[in-house]
Amino acid sequence: MSGTVLVLTEDGDPQARHVARALAGRGADTLVLVPEWFPGSARLSVTLDPSGSARRTLVTGDRRLDLDRLTSVWFRRPGPPAGAGSGESAVQQNGFASDVWDTLACPAVPASRAVIQRAQRKLYQLSVAGRLGFELPSTLISTDHDELLDFYLAHQGQIVTRVLDRPWAIPERNPSEDEVVTLSDPHGTGPFPLVAQAHVLRRLALRVVVTGARLFAAEIHSPRSTRRLRPHRLPEDVHRRCLRLMRHLGLSFGTIDLTLTPEGRYVFLEVNPEGGFLLIEQITAMPITEALCDLLLTPPAPEQA
Repeated sequence: MSGTVLVLTEDGDPQARHVARALAGRGADTLVLVPEWFPGSARLSVTLDPSGSARRTLVTGDRRLDLDRLTSVWFRRPGPPAGAGSGESAVQQNGFASDVWDTLACPAVPASRAVIQRAQRKLYQLSVAGRLGFELPSTLISTDHDELLDFYLAHQGQIVTRVLDRPWAIPERNPSEDEVVTLSDPHGTGPFPLVAQAHVLRRLALRVVVTGARLFAAEIHSPRSTRRLRPHRLPEDVHRRCLRLMRHLGLSFGTIDLTLTPEGRYVFLEVNPEGGFLLIEQITAMPITEALCDLLLTPPAPEQA
């Protein structure tokens, strides 16, 4: 299957390279690009004729790519251009590159950058998940240390905290009943805002990888042992709810982290449009890369922010 796919990601991303090899195996032309290469080893140009028709060109090494003929662009983990360090030059470089990515006519996976940025907002995704029927941990997002302390006391210290917009880490084990999880900033000096959630007893952690209309769920019994990664069959209602959540967020690809409680309840934690899947695929043999290649070569219509 032919096509041209542009992958924007960070330097040394093994998942981008893995998917690029899989796309090449299907006969597709793939360019993995690290935006930090601008303006050194990669260059962007846009030409507009009197009618406003644009021609976007990317040059990297000895390769010249017509960005208006792309099959799709995968916003994997794109950072800003390196620019000239800091200051006005870096701002200009970032602004121009952003303008080019945001005006590409091809479909974007998992969505346009504006849709991705909205979907990554934790309050927004928690609100959407709750409206769709997911159970949520009791949550406080605040810049007020007194409110955080009250939340801490209300839950007898059994909470987890993190800085807003950083992903949750899956802990190795559940804390014991008398183990106290303390606030990371008892003096209220930062960093803020903090997200605090009541600790939810866990039978196991789940990572759900959604690729278009396909869903792959894996049990994570211990993040330190690959032998304890296993496929998981979600109940039909939870399966449908995961797909509906991604549609409501406007994402065609991403990972959903859930907790399965000892009582068998599925509790929502977060969605990550940049979530990892490669180790899960390697251990469980679920065909996630195949589904992602299908999505990149026959992508949905672009989402509107």
